[in-house]
Amino acid sequence: MDSSSIYQKVLEIHDHAMGLLRSTKIPPYPSQYKKFFDQLFSEIADEQLRKDQENVDQKVLGDSKEDVTKYLDMVEHSVVSFIQAHSGIASVAELQRQYIDTASSESADKFVTFIEGLSALNQTMSDELGKAQLQIDYLTKELHEARSALTTDPLTKVGNRQGFSEDIESSIEAGASKQLSMVLMMMDIDNFKFLNDEYGYVAGDKVLYFIAQTIKGMIRSGDKVYRFGGEEFAVVLNRCDVAQAQAIADKIRLKIEKSRLIYSGKNVHVTVSVGVTVHQAGDTLDDLIGRADKALYCAKKSNKNCTVLFDW
Repeated sequence: MDSSSIYQKVLEIHDHAMGLLRSTKIPPYPSQYKKFFDQLFSEIADEQLRKDQENVDQKVLGDSKEDVTKYLDMVEHSVVSFIQAHSGIASVAELQRQYIDTASSESADKFVTFIEGLSALNQTMSDELGKAQLQIDYLTKELHEARSALTTDPLTKVGNRQGFSEDIESSIEAGASKQLSMVLMMMDIDNFKFLNDEYGYVAGDKVLYFIAQTIKGMIRSGDKVYRFGGEEFAVVLNRCDVAQAQAIADKIRLKIEKSRLIYSGKNVHVTVSVGVTVHQAGDTLDDLIGRADKALYCAKKSNKNCTVLFDW
């Protein structure tokens, strides 16, 4: 079975699962979606499709383990390097202590010699401290880059779902008893399957990158965009009220709608549907995502290419 046939079969199972969730009005949280998808997969998938799923699962598990291993290796390297960088400082400090302990005060000449020697050791200490600071700066940069690699979507160059969870969970916990001036927007590319079928997966990837970078370029520096999964993006706006959120969402949506994209000489028309919600006191992360997903679902049902706000 070729990759195109596999993709089509899996997409059919996905569409069927989403249809069941919609018909039963069950929110498509990952856990709910997985339950329906797995059940349908077990009923429909043939031997070849099951084998392909096993290969994908093993690859995902392997990639995950590799990411964690790389990060742990980086931490271990940082600790070792930090110890090595400070060993020189410790050695100089010990020399200074020994020098002072053996100092003689019998004559002025010997005292002058002692001061000169101590000054030389102090200069050595200063040099070692400088080297250590350079090493610390380098290790800090390495750790930052390692974390960024784990929380950045490689295709669109914006945050991934893991980065979204890490960034927003602490804010949600802080707002457990109060309302935060934070807005969550969920944006989904309309008719993305058609775009892939009509223009190919390379064109689809370019559209994903275009959408991500367009959103990133239209929000403030304190706001963030993440590829939440597939063709769906999450946008977190801070210090933002309902009116501002609606205006920003529509501005981004209209910018995308009016953009003229060309791939292989063909015009590619792209639109997005947007679901918007504001943080409420007592919200969990699932509460916030759930309302944004409901708003997005309504936008999809309203002929797409529109913005729907849920603020209750």
